[in-house]
Amino acid sequence: MKNLKVIGLVLIAGLGLAGCEEKNQEYYLKHIDSAKEKLEECRNDLNKAFRQNDEKLFEKIKNDTECQAAENAIKEDQIQQAKLEQERKAAEEKLALETEMTAIRNQIADKSWQNSINEYMKVEGCNVLFSAPSPKCKAWEIVYNEKVDEGKKELKQLTFEDIKKQMISLCKLDQRRGSNCAVAQSALEEKATEDLANADIQTIESQKPLYCAEDIYSLNACRKSWEKAFDRENEKHVKFFTDNDDEFIRTFNSCADKIADIEAQNLKWNEKNTLERKIAETYPCHQAKEAYRKRGMGYSVNFEKKIEK
Repeated sequence: MKNLKVIGLVLIAGLGLAGCEEKNQEYYLKHIDSAKEKLEECRNDLNKAFRQNDEKLFEKIKNDTECQAAENAIKEDQIQQAKLEQERKAAEEKLALETEMTAIRNQIADKSWQNSINEYMKVEGCNVLFSAPSPKCKAWEIVYNEKVDEGKKELKQLTFEDIKKQMISLCKLDQRRGSNCAVAQSALEEKATEDLANADIQTIESQKPLYCAEDIYSLNACRKSWEKAFDRENEKHVKFFTDNDDEFIRTFNSCADKIADIEAQNLKWNEKNTLERKIAETYPCHQAKEAYRKRGMGYSVNFEKKIEK
């Protein structure tokens, strides 16, 4: 009997301790329903204290560790649930994207980059403003960019002139943004940039009829590639003439002599004007003229007078 009493006391003590288990944030995180019940209880008590104007009770409840633990556990659970939902959606989207990619790759398996891009141009509903792209549209965008890179790489193996011929052919029936025409135009621009990357000012000037021909004058091969190359070298020589007196004077006066020689030939105005412009607007006279302005010596420069040191 004595032993039974001891065992009974131990069991009762154990139950008492279990019932008094501290309900901290970790506990409530594992028992979210209990946390919600506790938080509801805490809020009801706060409202009661507020209605009774019992400031001490209000502060006691507000600072209650279990109330705080329940509230923090609910917040943390919401963060965890949102993260899990985000991961679920990401996995779902990844699977949908991979499925669409497989279907597209099967569709264009035997097609050239040109025909693959033509297939992309037929896809509807993928350029809608203020709308999240569907897995199909995302997949097509990835494949399209791959085919654009493939097309430009292939075209850039050709000379600039041959790329231009290909471009003219590709642009005959479709000049939309993203079309094969646009791919060829981009390849033409990149080829021009590469060709002129290390060219000097005289080479760049001499190549203007090629890169800025009348039929491609408005394209980026001229407007960006050629003009950037020219501006790069032009700025370099203008600075040189601006910073070096002797070279500036020698070059400027040489240009003045060339203009004087033309004036002395008693040519017709049109012929004379053409020859003078050819001198004044090309290297090195064009750069000497710009340096003249940079030095603050005047804006109108016609090489009528030489410079005396």
